[in-house]
Amino acid sequence: MEMVIRFAKHLEKAPTLTCIRDDGSLTWFRVDANGEFFVAHDLLHYAVETILGFSTAFYGMVAAGRDLNDFGTQGGEIDPRPYSEEAMQAEQIVGLVQVLFPPGAKPDHSTFAEAIGAKAGKLPGTQGITESDLARIHAKWSDLLEQWQNLPNHAILELNFP
Repeated sequence: MEMVIRFAKHLEKAPTLTCIRDDGSLTWFRVDANGEFFVAHDLLHYAVETILGFSTAFYGMVAAGRDLNDFGTQGGEIDPRPYSEEAMQAEQIVGLVQVLFPPGAKPDHSTFAEAIGAKAGKLPGTQGITESDLARIHAKWSDLLEQWQNLPNHAILELNFP
């Protein structure tokens, strides 16, 4: 399953994320609030999932047909469909990296490992993240964020998944 991911920057409205699956179907989402946070979050998902070779996490689920609007809650109701172990691991990794090592910060593997260790019983696969993995994830995320920040209004940052 392959997919084209497009982050669109607009002048007077929130960014949009569009995913075009290899069968030609698509899903899109406009971020209403905290647009830059969610763009950074979704770019970090891309970095994590491509560096670690995840195929069933966020973008893998979208490539397999899940609608972007089905994540989180809709009208206070959580989508009842299960998430893969990779999806749960990716979300944990993304959340920790985004909080512990924001753009411009140097990732520290011991701090990351300690934070993962605190949740070890819940997501055992996340302990295998090496110092090299963490550095590569952060470097790729930083590069993607720089591309986004330098993107002019009415332009698109296009990525291929996987």
